Amino acid sequence: MARCVRSRIVPLILLALLLRATPARAQATTDCFPDRIVSFTVGTVSSPPAFDTWEPGIVIGPPGNATPTTGSLAVMSLGHGGRITLEFTDNTIVDGPGPDFIVFENPFFCTAVPLSDADPWSVFAEPGIVEVSDDGVDWRMFPYDAQALSQVVSLCTDKTLARQLIGLMGITPSFTGNWTVPDDPHVFDPLSPGGVSGHGGDAFDLATVGLSRARFVRITDPNLAIGIPGSSEGLDLDSVVAIHSKPVLGPGEIDSDGDGLSDDAERFLYFTDPARPDTDGDGVPDGEEAASCRSPASAAADPFFVPVLDLEVADPSPTVVRWNFLGTGITYDVIRGSVGSLHAAGGLVDLGVVACIENDSTDLTTRGLGDATAPPAGSAFFYLVRQNPAGSGLGYGFSSAHDRRVAAAGDCP
Repeated sequence: MARCVRSRIVPLILLALLLRATPARAQATTDCFPDRIVSFTVGTVSSPPAFDTWEPGIVIGPPGNATPTTGSLAVMSLGHGGRITLEFTDNTIVDGPGPDFIVFENPFFCTAVPLSDADPWSVFAEPGIVEVSDDGVDWRMFPYDAQALSQVVSLCTDKTLARQLIGLMGITPSFTGNWTVPDDPHVFDPLSPGGVSGHGGDAFDLATVGLSRARFVRITDPNLAIGIPGSSEGLDLDSVVAIHSKPVLGPGEIDSDGDGLSDDAERFLYFTDPARPDTDGDGVPDGEEAASCRSPASAAADPFFVPVLDLEVADPSPTVVRWNFLGTGITYDVIRGSVGSLHAAGGLVDLGVVACIENDSTDLTTRGLGDATAPPAGSAFFYLVRQNPAGSGLGYGFSSAHDRRVAAAGDCP
């Protein structure tokens, strides 16, 4: 009796329903985020489970919103001594001028937000050790001051010590801003809150560890005796963003202009010219812009990515699915249908009669709403997720012929 299969008519979109620990690549797109969790060892917390470990997709997407004096809750706690390894599959971090990627935790100012470089301040810092690799075997650790790290013994780290912790993540306050702009901890930015540029976070340059490219990022909590007792002990990972990146084409994808984006992705998702490698004429190939979360169709500096959802089965009985994070304030609908009901209908994919498993989900999983219904013998179910409000994303996705998927009845309201 099959419950979950990968749909054979929809290779381009949101569905990845094999029973696996991490989702397969579901769309002919690229962005600046990791695509899968290779491994995750949860450290110790006094009130398990560690915060948000039931929705690991929270770290596969953009950083969450926050203010300079409040931390983002769009995070997953690693626990004391925890470790996570992330892989980029549709893009590769490359060495460019200055920093190449940013790691976001949820530090915030414990004091008043400084107005000048001379002002005193302290930060709620939960440091983490960062390593990178191109092959997952040869790992390079970013250097840091181990003596300074050993002095982090309280919830708030003062300005002098924080500046000695450069080379670690979880130090620089993170708050709502342009998360593709790296902060320079040596420079006070008078145009940004607290002198912190962009969205904050801690930026890393591959040249520091002698690499020209990297596909893996590994983050380790150093097991410090700090933190508020509970489920969120240890560092809280928010996001990893590649700001110098090149796309990786999937098998069989056609790229006529050699810019790193497939012709179909350019026509139907990015709305760029598949015959022009630099559609917006800004001197950067379309694929490199998309892989660095910049729009290939515009010279605007605002972050941009196609909101692709990768769905995976977290538990087969009852069926619980989960997906990746698209941004603060977004809710999601999840439906289940029968594979035997799928058919093309006048430029659409008719999903048949479906069941709404969860409406307006505020998290990234159907945990607590497991689907105990089993398909009849010899048949199979599919599950799909879409973001809300309606029309704000890709809906339930498209077929390989780029026909939109629409439920005949039973859809979430």
